[in-house]
Amino acid sequence: MFVGSINQDLRALLSETTRGWESEHVYIGCSGNFTIERILRDRNFELHGNDVSMYTCNIGKHLAGESLDIGIKDENLNWLEPYMEDGLPKLATILLCTTMLDGYYREEPFFVRKREAYKAQWERLHQETMEKIAKGINGLKLNEFWAGDVVDWAVNSPNDQAFISFPPTYTGGYERLYKAFEDAFDWEEPPYELFDTERLGVMVDAVKEKKEWMMARDEPIDGLEGYEVGKVQTSLRSKPVIVYASKSPKRITMPHQKTELVKIPRANEETEFTEDSKITLVKITQGQMNTLRSLYLNPGIAPASAAMNLAVLVDGKLIGAMGLARSQFSNMDAYLMSDFVIRPVKYKRLSKLILACVLSKEVKFLFEQSINGRIHTVSTTAFTKKPVSMKYRGLFELHSRKEDPPRLNYTGQAGKWTLQEGLKWWMNKHSKSTQ
Repeated sequence: MFVGSINQDLRALLSETTRGWESEHVYIGCSGNFTIERILRDRNFELHGNDVSMYTCNIGKHLAGESLDIGIKDENLNWLEPYMEDGLPKLATILLCTTMLDGYYREEPFFVRKREAYKAQWERLHQETMEKIAKGINGLKLNEFWAGDVVDWAVNSPNDQAFISFPPTYTGGYERLYKAFEDAFDWEEPPYELFDTERLGVMVDAVKEKKEWMMARDEPIDGLEGYEVGKVQTSLRSKPVIVYASKSPKRITMPHQKTELVKIPRANEETEFTEDSKITLVKITQGQMNTLRSLYLNPGIAPASAAMNLAVLVDGKLIGAMGLARSQFSNMDAYLMSDFVIRPVKYKRLSKLILACVLSKEVKFLFEQSINGRIHTVSTTAFTKKPVSMKYRGLFELHSRKEDPPRLNYTGQAGKWTLQEGLKWWMNKHSKSTQ
């Protein structure tokens, strides 16, 4: 549940940037999971932490030699009382609750089983968590921890010392993340204002007055133009984090996509199909799939790894590929992550043939074999503002429409026909030439 950590590349840049700092005191805004503090603990800095969440305040007060008064509000959680002693017991209890309380008040069978499993195994989990926390905070001490608004923290901290903050990236983030905690526990929540663009501007003006400083966010920060020292992107699907600092070596880290040669003859504009043509599937590696995606799929579509990647061949020649994964929402559903055709080819609607193959008995069998389970449907998503996607029409049924971003969710019957039956359907309906 908790997301207050920073990735490895950003940690490396933080370590390098602060190595030459001359300040004696470093004030950290939005301590989160105390990753910044842990990186700096052996640098002879006096560290000052800050945050507003119960989770972080509980740890921060402990590291500063204090304790946070937390009571149990929900009587159904009174069984946690023996594990709320100050120090490691309370730290471990709150840390475990960051995952246990995720969906705690929902009544679906999954969440019911989850609650029962946590309670049944709590003694062991609690002991193991205390041991992990003790190891994680070993040698880490804070000069102080202030529970309060990060903007006020930036404004009021001394200008002749250093300041670091990687502030929230979306308005109201803490409120959504910790709603379950509010229902479960009583504590004296510090006052703070919602962190919006206006508040960020006030913070930026204050931070630039510090002797040394560093900030990072996954979108450009107005007012810090010219202070960019790094850009960190951990995967092709993640947003890049822009790093700003008063002074630092300039660094950039970007994801690298592994590719492999695909030694399969490819169809072209001269290749023709008939109802007697033979259509087959070949399993390909993720590296080979990445190569084909890079050549034939829209570069604006972020890549992702699939559980199974298949190349589609007609008469031994490659016409396209598909990538399937387990659905996050149903055990009986496969999710079509990507499907595309090679270009140039003779046929205008060749993508329909790839989709006909997706719903084939052969694909159903191969995917069930790979996951060691059964599927009944295949789902996918079309990112479009249009009311329907002509690509999926006639094969998949529209299941739902979503916004932000606009998208259509489609579902089709797995094992609808054989590959050859799918080819025959396509030949009758969609084999019109582009020429």
